Amino acid sequence: KFSNPWSASHHIILARISSMKLSLLVSGLTATLTSAASFSGSPLWTFDGSTDEHKVKLVNDPVMGGLSNSDYSIEDSKYLKWDGEVKVVPSLKAPGFCNLETSKNYFDKFPDATGSTHLTLLVKSTTPDYQGFKVSFAADTINPQFKSFKADFFITADTPVDSDSGYSVVRIPYTSFSNNWSSYTGEPIVKCSDDESVCPTEKNKKDIQQLGLWAEGVAGEFNLDVLGFYFETLDSATAPVVSDSSLLPLWTFDGENDHDIKLTNDPVMGGVSDSSYNVTGNAVDWTGSCKVVPSLSAPGFCNLESKKNFDKFPDATGSTHLTLLVKSDTPDYQGFKVSFAANTLNPQFKSF
Repeated sequence: KFSNPWSASHHIILARISSMKLSLLVSGLTATLTSAASFSGSPLWTFDGSTDEHKVKLVNDPVMGGLSNSDYSIEDSKYLKWDGEVKVVPSLKAPGFCNLETSKNYFDKFPDATGSTHLTLLVKSTTPDYQGFKVSFAADTINPQFKSFKADFFITADTPVDSDSGYSVVRIPYTSFSNNWSSYTGEPIVKCSDDESVCPTEKNKKDIQQLGLWAEGVAGEFNLDVLGFYFETLDSATAPVVSDSSLLPLWTFDGENDHDIKLTNDPVMGGVSDSSYNVTGNAVDWTGSCKVVPSLSAPGFCNLESKKNFDKFPDATGSTHLTLLVKSDTPDYQGFKVSFAANTLNPQFKSF
């Protein structure tokens, strides 16, 4: 997901979500390979006859002259294939939506997911870069259309793959769901992390009455092959982890890979963002506050990087990912970025 070139105002545009304090404890930057993982979730809805059958309902931009469209089929009595295109609604000048869900039926029942921590999808996609996928479930409501719990999900190069089926394992924690979301974008108006009253309860997990998929708020063609909806209970002992043996250190702070550090905090246009760092033990502790630049009326930036000199880093040829080992007191901060420079005389503006 790295890009070069990028806009000099890139920091401001993508940090526009909020200006807030940030805290990051970094143990190291590494290169790594992604491996397959086994999957043992409990099924909620599958298409091979192993769970109760549920009728499927499609809703494609039903009002205001929407042009989005989609269709589905059950392939080989095994998986659901959903294809479509989200288009801009002319009257709104904004992307519409496509929705696939179980039909509204008060007699439909799904397995009891009480005690689980994640709703999990086994999926494949020919459009993994599409950024508008969402999943929803309704419970204990007479208005499942607008009071369902909804969350974004993404299919990335880091998404683990089930070694048995070959499908990507997309795990969405219940803390990512909210039943207070915008009917225009599908994005949460109030997040579960901000107000527990919009979070799913254990009773909701027991009383699931509808499941759904959305392509919403982002224009473009999409494809999703779904093997099933599942629930899982994951903790620190069972959550997927990266094996240390697969990591090649690029920059660590334990004395093995030393590099001088440079800080840049809003250097122009009267920026007031600030940050500082401290190398403690085997990690660098970076703390600061990204603030609005008064002259721009938009958030600025803080930057921590290795100094521009003749430093050499290990050869990462053949690796598929740049990986960070981090902890944070501000995990909800949405403005974190990572960069690296190579084969350039201008690492400040020609980094990836």
